Amino acid sequence: MIKGYQSNINFSKLFHVTFDLDLQMEERFSSAIFFLANIDGQLITMREVGGYASGVIEVIYGLGSKLITEQLPFETNNYLIDAVPITLQQNGESWTGYFGLVLSKDEGNTEIVRSLLLGFKQSLIMTTSYLEIKQDLDVLQKKENIDQMLAKLLKETKYTDSLEIFVYALLEKLKKIVTIGDFALLLPNRNEDLLIPRFATHSSILDNKQDYILPYNEIIEAVNRLENDEVRVLTNTSGIKLAALKDKFENFEVVPLEKNGKLFGVLIYHNCVQQGKNYGQLKSCVLDLIYESASLIYKLLTFENVLKEQKRRELLLQVTKKFHSSMDVSAILREIIEALNEVFPSFDIHLLLSHEWEVSDDLPIMQLSYSKDQENEVATNAYLTGKIQIEDSIIKRRSIVYAPLRGKQGVYGILKIIASDSFVFPEHEIDFIEVLADTGGNAIENAELYQQSRQLVEDLQLINKTSHQINSNLRLSDTISFMTKQIKSSFHAQEIGFFMFRPNGDIEVIDGSTNYFLKETSLNEINAFCDQIKRDKDALFIGDLTAQVPYLLRPFRSFLAVPMVQSGELKGAVFIVHEHAYHFSFNKFKLLQSLIHHSTLAFTNSMLHEELEKLVITDHLTRLYARNFLDEKIEVFMEQDAYGCFVLFDIDNFKQINDLYGHQVGDDIIIQVANIIKRNIKSTDIAARWGGEELAVYLPKVDHKVGKVVAERIRRKVAEETSPSVTISCGISDWRQVHNEKSLKSLFNQADKALYMAKRSGKNLVVIHDEKVD
Repeated sequence: MIKGYQSNINFSKLFHVTFDLDLQMEERFSSAIFFLANIDGQLITMREVGGYASGVIEVIYGLGSKLITEQLPFETNNYLIDAVPITLQQNGESWTGYFGLVLSKDEGNTEIVRSLLLGFKQSLIMTTSYLEIKQDLDVLQKKENIDQMLAKLLKETKYTDSLEIFVYALLEKLKKIVTIGDFALLLPNRNEDLLIPRFATHSSILDNKQDYILPYNEIIEAVNRLENDEVRVLTNTSGIKLAALKDKFENFEVVPLEKNGKLFGVLIYHNCVQQGKNYGQLKSCVLDLIYESASLIYKLLTFENVLKEQKRRELLLQVTKKFHSSMDVSAILREIIEALNEVFPSFDIHLLLSHEWEVSDDLPIMQLSYSKDQENEVATNAYLTGKIQIEDSIIKRRSIVYAPLRGKQGVYGILKIIASDSFVFPEHEIDFIEVLADTGGNAIENAELYQQSRQLVEDLQLINKTSHQINSNLRLSDTISFMTKQIKSSFHAQEIGFFMFRPNGDIEVIDGSTNYFLKETSLNEINAFCDQIKRDKDALFIGDLTAQVPYLLRPFRSFLAVPMVQSGELKGAVFIVHEHAYHFSFNKFKLLQSLIHHSTLAFTNSMLHEELEKLVITDHLTRLYARNFLDEKIEVFMEQDAYGCFVLFDIDNFKQINDLYGHQVGDDIIIQVANIIKRNIKSTDIAARWGGEELAVYLPKVDHKVGKVVAERIRRKVAEETSPSVTISCGISDWRQVHNEKSLKSLFNQADKALYMAKRSGKNLVVIHDEKVD
């Protein structure tokens, strides 16, 4: 090695061993020099192959900066020089530089030189590993050196208290020492009936750990049969029944790890890279390193278990605090899942719920099923008994725990926990799951009771507010509009209908209902449900209308109908619908029943009040408005509108009708004419009984020309539809704001004069008042 360059790697020894291993190298060249140079081109060591050639040494010592400035390969003094980058690692040190060759141009070309360098570079790297392994094996020959190696391993892992970090470092060290094969550490499962791979140098062992699971008792029996207590190693030739290993490997060794006479794990070494090729067994010095490491592994394993128990206690405390601070069922269920995932990261966890709570879609939640298959039957037993149920399957190599989420008033669901690498759940884990499930069940119950109490308060407030509002002497249309608004807000209903059942069997849609129920096309389907309510006198709760035959009220699917009953008498019903199935909960159904029950009296009172009002302003015979109401309305229109039209009707020869048929038929004729008038005017027009056989109609914002069209239509209908047949005479007057003498009195007088002119002109006529009539 060149003086002045410091490194832990013995480059001279490295070159010496490498060239000694390749005995043919000396015979390849009559004269050549191999060298190592650092990244700056400074020569580190060299090896002369073949005989001495004059001038080659001068070339070597003249390389200097040429090595990094010249384009490789290059020529100088009839010599060919080439080099390739190389990285060597030994004893924890990594060195990077150049590996090169100086060769006479007569002995080779650039392609031969580069090919030779690349091949020999790999030999150097392998020799570096070989020297380090040999050094480790030499060190392990003495007990004190094993202790030093373990101390060095701990130092490299920064004196870790993590079982994972230390074991992985140990396994990598072992693999590096033996060079061929893989290691895996198997530790007992929770019930100590199986040994499960926890750490391995080959990923497939952990990816397919089901193939490497060993029965705990079989290992104990095999160890007890060993004759040599000094070397307690199980091999494929030991006569043991380790089918998992024998089916997979032709050659393997199992090193039992014991503490205080008890097996706490095994180290598996399989040295068969390919079937039929055995690379030898573990050397005794390597086994000594494993045995010495066992004590450290046991301590770290014990410390890990203590930490797990402490972590579980802290987790239970933390989760309990969160449970008591939350009144959200979804948040509580998430905490339960997260706590179990933290303690059992490899388990499959599901929640089987008996209630329909609003929960996050990302939680592993299913509805509790009551079907009779075996799996659901175990879950149902856990739910009905309130006790933990365990299902162990040797064939499927799994154990399932069904833990009920219990509260003081009932069971709210089941925790389903699946362990796929254990035949039986150990008792201490069952205790932890049970405590967590009970804590969660009580938290769910408290949250549910809190939500129920809040909902009850809100429901009572809604009923109280609604009852107070609708009992404030509102008109019926205002009452229905207010109720519609309240139901939309509280029930998120899309359409709401209020229906009154009339004594004659008719069903009347009350103004204030939403548009869907006001359509004539919906009446037949509405009648079908109303008939059912009349027949059964009970509310209807249908979660999905599509399941009904026939499917009515399309496109809606959720349907609630509540009858309005007052003093035992069915007055009507309220319908609410939504396009999504099962949109309304049963609690909402009960709330609607209570709300309608408290509101029916107000509905009835509003209708009676309006009936009384109508009686005051309505003629009892014709059901047309009374004359005084007509007078009041026309005066209002004369204040607000620009113009209007008044039509006065008189039944011709009415006295003869009375004399010929009697007064009862005469009254019936008046009623027939009144009904014809109502059918042939708009809802905004006002029809009234003027007196005796005279009837009148006021047409707002209509002139005398349109008035004549309406009057002529009524005149024709009366002649065609009355029985016995009668005719009417009509007088028409109108007014405009521009008229100086507009008044109610002048409007009536002008219509009366026009009517008189119609009578004098032969009757059954329509006459418009103008100046000629005057």
